[in-house]
Amino acid sequence: MQKNLLKISTLSFLFINVIFTQKSQGATITSTPPISFQFNQVSEWFTGLFDNTKQVASNPIVPPITMSNCGVKLVGDELMENTETVYLEQRTGGFPFRVRLYSFFSNNDSQVTISINRFLDETSLLGLCDRPQSQQVINTNNLDTFSCEVNLSLFQNSYVGNNSPTGCQTTFPGGKVISDVLIQPNFIESLDRIFDGNGDLLFGTTIAFERVGTVPEPSILLGLFLFSGLGIGIGRKHD
Repeated sequence: MQKNLLKISTLSFLFINVIFTQKSQGATITSTPPISFQFNQVSEWFTGLFDNTKQVASNPIVPPITMSNCGVKLVGDELMENTETVYLEQRTGGFPFRVRLYSFFSNNDSQVTISINRFLDETSLLGLCDRPQSQQVINTNNLDTFSCEVNLSLFQNSYVGNNSPTGCQTTFPGGKVISDVLIQPNFIESLDRIFDGNGDLLFGTTIAFERVGTVPEPSILLGLFLFSGLGIGIGRKHD
């Protein structure tokens, strides 16, 4: 009798455990936010003032870098809705060395895509995140034809992605850049590996940014759908 009771108890426990596991797995699947929420969220996490002070303290070989990212309004002829655009400006020693436009959007239901554009004239944009919100505007005529894309996937409160093995073209013939990125609410880690035309690695250092403050976020705070893509329509150039 005791053995039978033990068997019944064991089977009951296993049954309950299976049901609980199935429900937990189901909850995990259904709890994944829609893609529209994801590219809003990751663009918010990407927006703000960051630096790599802690990384430099532990590894002085890494250059000190500050990064100012702010939501901007994009104006021009070829605009696309349901896209969040963020202006990025990186400085070292007080001098700007990387200025880009990051566009967050999605072409499917599983990944967020970042499209990265250079500017034809970046000098006029320097310090954009410190200007009044009414002046945080970029014209599509100032965008270079160069663009680079990285796909991001949501995994345990992090957006991770890379564009290996294709990467993006560099300014020198045959070269390419392979990018890896990790974006969390207050932390961004990026690695750009630059290869020459022979496939030899020229440069590649991971930079670990931590949030140190906020910058004006006119588009992020107002929301994507309220203003149909950052107020006046946001987009990227169609291929």
